[in-house]
This record gives sequence, C-alpha cells and structure tokens, in this order.
Amino acid sequence: MRIRIALTMAVAVTLIPTLFLTLFNSSTAASDRARHAAATRTVHIDMKPMSDVRAEQAAARAQQAARAQQAARLAAYASAVTAAQQAKYIETVAFLQKLAFFNAVAQQQAAAKAAAQQAAAAAALPASAPSGSDATSTNTPDWACIRAHESGGNYAEGGGGAYQFEFGTWHGLTGLPSPAQAYPASLQDAAALKLYAERGWEPWTTRFVCGL
Repeated sequence: MRIRIALTMAVAVTLIPTLFLTLFNSSTAASDRARHAAATRTVHIDMKPMSDVRAEQAAARAQQAARAQQAARLAAYASAVTAAQQAKYIETVAFLQKLAFFNAVAQQQAAAKAAAQQAAAAAALPASAPSGSDATSTNTPDWACIRAHESGGNYAEGGGGAYQFEFGTWHGLTGLPSPAQAYPASLQDAAALKLYAERGWEPWTTRFVCGL
C-alpha cells in the first residue's frame, strides 16, 4: 500500500510540471501567433499596392492638367472680352465723331439757309426813301412815337421787336422762321412800312396815344 501511494505521488510530481510547461508553451505560441497575425494585418492595411499609388498619382496629375486647361480657357476668354470692349469703344468714338461732324454741317447749312431767306425777304420788301413820308420812311415823328410806346424804341425787345409784330403777322410779311426781334432794325423797319402800306396805322393800338 505504501508503495502504491509513493508511486502515485511520484507520477503526480512528474506529470504536473510537464502539464504546466505544456500549457505555458501552448499559450506562449498562441500569443506569438496572434501578435504575428496582427502585425501582418497591420502591415497589410498600412501598405498600399504600388498600382494604387500610381493610380492616385496619375489622377492627381490629371486634375492639375484639367485645372491648368481651365485657367488657360478663362485667360483666353478674358482677353477676348477685353479686345471686344476695346473694339466697341473705338467704334463708338468713331460714330460720335461722325455724328458731331454731321451736326456741325447741318447747323452750317441751316444758318446759310436762314441768311438766304433773310436776304430774300429784305429784297422783296420796298426800300425806304430818304424823304419824310410815313409811307416811305420810318424816320418820322409818327414812327418814332409808335416805336416809343410799343417797345421803348428797342429793336431787340421780346414779343416782336421795335414794332411788336405778332409772329403770325411777321411771318406773313417776311416768311422768316424766327420772331422779329431776332433780325436787324432795317428789316423790321421795312416790314413795318409794308404792313403800313397794307393796313395803315390800324395794326398798332398805340396809334391813339400818338394821335394817328
């Protein structure tokens, strides 16, 4: 019986350390394998394939080229717009210059036409004689009285000049387009004599003040 117990104890003493060492080695190997697998996975995750890196580099270069092309197109468009604006400005300036020239020519032609009409009207009116008759000369006391009460003797007086012609009457006598005060005294005197020849003193209400 003692021998069995001793054998049992010997077997237990021999097997327990062996089992402990076996379990420890298994745990250590499993842990090493886990660390190796994790390191392998980490390296696999962190390390990209060379084909992917090249593809990303190619995509970046393509984006840069596209941005460069877009910038070049924008620059070309801006240049074209600037050139068009400059051409439009030059065209506008040329048009304004031509317009000013034509306006100046039209004004000169209008002035020449008015002068010709004035000369024709003066030629159509009877010339005043140097004698002292009211019918032939405005250099008489009667005409002086009319002028004094109509306009104060001012040939440039608004409303019809020295004799205060109504525009319709003035235009009918002379055919001129402007009121009487726009024309010289000789033309107004000639028109007054012509009106007197047609109607006497009747057109002037101041005749009563002058006793005519």
